[in-house]
Amino acid sequence: MKALFATSEIFPFNKTGGLGDVSAWLPPALKRAGVDIRYIIPAYPQIMRSVFGEPIVVADFGKKFRAKRLRILKASVRGNPLKFYLLDAPELFARDGNPYSDSLGNNWGDNHIRFAALSWATAQFALGEIDGFTPDVLHANDWMTALAPAYLEVLKRKNPLVSTSSVLTIHNVAFQGLYPYSFYKDLELPNYMFNEDGAEFWQQVSFLKAGVMFADKLTTVSPTYASEIQTPEYGFGLEGSLSSRRFSLTGILNGVDYDIWNPETDKLIAANYSKNSMGGKKENKEALQELCRLAPNPRIPLFAVVSRLTEQKGMDILIDALPALMMNNVQLAIMGTDQGGYYPRLAEIAAQYPEQLAVMEFDEELSHQVIAGADVFINPARFEPCGLTQMFAMKYGAIPYARRTGGLVDTIVDATFQNVAVRGIATGFLFDKYATHDFVFGISRILAAWRGDKKIWESIRRQGMIQNFSWDNAAAAYLDVYNTQMELGA
Repeated sequence: MKALFATSEIFPFNKTGGLGDVSAWLPPALKRAGVDIRYIIPAYPQIMRSVFGEPIVVADFGKKFRAKRLRILKASVRGNPLKFYLLDAPELFARDGNPYSDSLGNNWGDNHIRFAALSWATAQFALGEIDGFTPDVLHANDWMTALAPAYLEVLKRKNPLVSTSSVLTIHNVAFQGLYPYSFYKDLELPNYMFNEDGAEFWQQVSFLKAGVMFADKLTTVSPTYASEIQTPEYGFGLEGSLSSRRFSLTGILNGVDYDIWNPETDKLIAANYSKNSMGGKKENKEALQELCRLAPNPRIPLFAVVSRLTEQKGMDILIDALPALMMNNVQLAIMGTDQGGYYPRLAEIAAQYPEQLAVMEFDEELSHQVIAGADVFINPARFEPCGLTQMFAMKYGAIPYARRTGGLVDTIVDATFQNVAVRGIATGFLFDKYATHDFVFGISRILAAWRGDKKIWESIRRQGMIQNFSWDNAAAAYLDVYNTQMELGA
């Protein structure tokens, strides 16, 4: 089995969200499962600085997609065991900032060109003329590479001998790659693909919709989210298209790399600990309180948030609930990148409660200490395709509290009486409505457990710590999708 994994970002080089984590961890897990899987990703400066040895030019397409010279380089990259194909076009990819925007947060005006080029180059591997590598499966991810199945379909119509299949993973349907119809000519796709059964979305071009309609198989990052995105509440206008492809859509839960996220071996936390030896958990709480200048009181429950600060992640209801939380004598450490203008309000409230509330910018390494020091980890998301942080939190003995949506439902067992006292399977707390009063009521449930029978609290925490969300589990499910599609195409 051979697969080409197309992505626009990868940890630790240029991660902006969950896609960066998945790109780093899923392909190596698939390699362990026996797949000859390789990356294709733009030759960003951050990645080129980590290439060892001299990259080999394996394809040269000349002047294309506004690049003076579009090439594919084969390279090895430090910290990752897989082979990389790097799309080399300095005019498109040699830029400061993140993959999608400049250092001020403004989206690049030619993103449609940049990621069309990446998708097109991905599809060219199906012809078997690049580096002697003909993948059985092209695995595209989100809107940034969602045109790859469309370009592959064009190749198949021209050459019936092309047998490569395509899989598109939707990490977040809210981001669709929408552009004016006038941009369509830049994509070098045939006119027949711009219709309601193709790339057209309300007279705009939708990269994601094109992928949804032309990919052989669709996956998304949790079973519950696979169902949710077929509804108007969560489909962001694509629910009809997704529902029409429901028999080709599979929800596969993301995983955790326990070599990185393990409190027994983590070098980024104040003290190591395990489910059988929890002494270090207390030290990490003390370290987090000191870091955040919170009152050094072990009896106060310490809540934490590590998230992008957006409405999707529930920041609206969290901020509305802060006065109630503070009056309930809890502490809260919030770490995140502000993408919704929430910092001024958070700073204002933190100034009123300096020993209870701390707000800090996101830092990948420091996030380990925040999670290790927390008693409770909060994710009040309006919607959450999968979420990884709640899985990290469980491993670190921070009991998750989240809204009942998406992958949060698939990973957290709510601490109902039945689940706690009878079945003994509870791993956290869930609330239902995206509303401040529901969120605050859930906090009261948590505080009752914290202040009640400590055996119950420890039971919930321990049950979370023994969960196994290994990427090897996810890789096995993806391999089933690959194999099923190959059997159908045979």
